[in-house]
Amino acid sequence: MRDTIIRNLNKILRNPIEKFRGVGISPDLHPKEREDIRKMIEEAKQVHIDNEFEDVENYRFRVVDKGVAKK
Repeated sequence: MRDTIIRNLNKILRNPIEKFRGVGISPDLHPKEREDIRKMIEEAKQVHIDNEFEDVENYRFRVVDKGVAKK
């Protein structure tokens, strides 16, 4: 239900009531999910360092969410 609401927020907030103008809503992650994402990014950086010669600072690492399977 939470994901459905988040997906439809642009419809809900398209014409907001004046006192809610400028208010944004974003999904929050459970601390365990944040830790998992942090670990996946560190692993991706390490793989990059092991396989490439360029500095890690030149890249932005992101976790892509495909439902349950994140990569």
